[in-house]
Amino acid sequence: MSEQEQVLFASINNCCYFKLCGELRYTNATGMDDLIERLFSTRIECAQVVIDLNQATFIDSTYVGLLAGLARYCQQQQLPKPTLFSTQSEINELLFGLCLDQAFQIIQQPTTVPPDNLPGGTLPENTTDIATQSYSEQQQGRMILRAHEALIALNDKNKAEFQPVVNLLKQQLK
Repeated sequence: MSEQEQVLFASINNCCYFKLCGELRYTNATGMDDLIERLFSTRIECAQVVIDLNQATFIDSTYVGLLAGLARYCQQQQLPKPTLFSTQSEINELLFGLCLDQAFQIIQQPTTVPPDNLPGGTLPENTTDIATQSYSEQQQGRMILRAHEALIALNDKNKAEFQPVVNLLKQQLK
């Protein structure tokens, strides 16, 4: 049986903290996508982004693309590179393989290392469990497309790998 995906979020002292747990797949990414969209529309004050993947057991390309979109948001807002914690070797191999180290400060340590503005580096007490949103098939397709476009924007290697997926999605969404 697969581990249930869980997205926890807190905003403390303008630091947006994400804790992503379990299997992170496109089929359960709608809550994360909705939260990122709210960040992009500046309904959440955010001067720094910290992502904790230490309890993630699997991450697919759509979720990696959502993370790339978060990094793009930080760059557009002239924020520091987001910090990403991950001690999972398979996940780290994927993150480095897709060049997310260009967009994130990746720390391969447990989150007991205190990130700025998060005392003790522990999970803030006032985290919100972000629920999966009800997306239509069209909305989910657009989310997957946006995520893969964010991956392509990172570098030419990703473009070569994911351009066929993007082209197919664009064709299907017409």
